[in-house]
Amino acid sequence: MKRRSMAFVTGSKEGEGSGKTALIERLSRFVEHSDVSFYKIASRIGTSGTRLSMWLAGTAGPDTQELAAIESFLNERARSDSIERG
Repeated sequence: MKRRSMAFVTGSKEGEGSGKTALIERLSRFVEHSDVSFYKIASRIGTSGTRLSMWLAGTAGPDTQELAAIESFLNERARSDSIERG
């Protein structure tokens, strides 16, 4: 517990990992609930279906550029969805 609060205060990589985890969880929910195919999602992010599968399974993690691409993709989809509803 003490270590966790230290990580929060110092902004160490442990704290950064939680943002990465949250982003992957958001991506996982999107994949699960989307009518877009798994491989089409991977392509739109700029990766392969294999890499996307590994991220979602937790056997590999996206690098910094891939995280930015995931975030951009999810934000773009959120904007598109709100425009369609609105």
